[in-house]
Amino acid sequence: MNTPLLLLYIFLVSVATAQYEDHLVVRAYLDERQIEEIYPWNLDVWSGDSSLLVGPNDIVVSLDHLEQLQLMQVSFDILIPDLQIHMDVAEHDLELSRSISNAMMADFFLAYHTYDEIQKYLVNLTNAYPTISKYVESIGTTVEGRHIPAVSITGTATGTKKNIFVSGGQHAREWVAPATTLYIVTQLITLYQIDSTVKALLDSTQFYFVPLVNVDGYVFTWTGSNNRLWRKNRSLNHDGSRGVDLNRNWDDHWGTVGTSHTPRDDTYCGTAAFSEPESKAVSQYALKNAPIVGAIDYHSYSQLVLRPYGWTTTVPPDDAFAKTVGDGYAQRILATSGLQYTSQGAWQLYYTSGTARDWYNSKAASPVSYTVELRDTGTYGFQLPANQIKPTGAENWAAFIYFAQTAK
Repeated sequence: MNTPLLLLYIFLVSVATAQYEDHLVVRAYLDERQIEEIYPWNLDVWSGDSSLLVGPNDIVVSLDHLEQLQLMQVSFDILIPDLQIHMDVAEHDLELSRSISNAMMADFFLAYHTYDEIQKYLVNLTNAYPTISKYVESIGTTVEGRHIPAVSITGTATGTKKNIFVSGGQHAREWVAPATTLYIVTQLITLYQIDSTVKALLDSTQFYFVPLVNVDGYVFTWTGSNNRLWRKNRSLNHDGSRGVDLNRNWDDHWGTVGTSHTPRDDTYCGTAAFSEPESKAVSQYALKNAPIVGAIDYHSYSQLVLRPYGWTTTVPPDDAFAKTVGDGYAQRILATSGLQYTSQGAWQLYYTSGTARDWYNSKAASPVSYTVELRDTGTYGFQLPANQIKPTGAENWAAFIYFAQTAK
């Protein structure tokens, strides 16, 4: 959008709701004492996978909170100075990009899409390439009874093949994650007959994709601007709050570190490992198609390639190989788009437990498994503009080819 139109829109936009009025996003540099002081504020944490950590934290604060941070002598940088305007502009970008995409009728990746549109797209795509792809309507149902779709892809060559597993969209507000997963699915399917590298890869590999794990949460983020930043699924908790963090609900050191047992928190791990039908369904689909030599779980934001483990500083037996592949993934992105993704052990950034990445490694025995945090590093946060969907997809497609070729 050019500057005059953007300014005109901001001036004319009707703010029917003012949930984010007088709010901004800051990167606050916190110590342990300050974290203890601000935890009761129940802030929306955008960084650290929604956990407050010692060091830099991207947090949504009111003007009153900002004043308190100043009184506490907390050092901070302002990332988004007016969150309400940010939300309004993002909503306009969504409407505009979808109208352009619908008008062109040719490029699915010019805009973000609803759950129903994603389902229809995958049905049409796999129907057009039936010899190498299969649409799985449902690997399980969600809390609210929706289907979790999947796609399997492989070449026509026979013989023993290695299995690679990919998931995306565990966190509802991270829209670019399912979009990127769908981009990779599309490239694999449509390039098979015209790209020798893709053909060789598909003829030797069986791919399984679950592009949108948290279907209910994703649907909820489309129901109004006040719900756009929802993270968890839509389970009803015992205290009346909603949602479990699906990426803290996996049966790998569940509920130990880097998670919360408080239902209202964004990192609430649930009542037990795999208490949620979404995480349980994806894990069962992965085990059904084991052994898996490589797995990726796509998220946003921060531009990171994180390898196991998240719950301990002790590294897996195959850490040296996983580091090589993770570093190579980041290098392919740098060579493609010039953007820096940081490859590191998850424990080096922050502690997490009950994650898909660690479960893929320990329970599905995948030697290389990663959490890939996509664009950006805080300018747009979870509301990455639609014009960055294709660049994000392209840079990760280049890296994914390397990953899939190297996993063994």
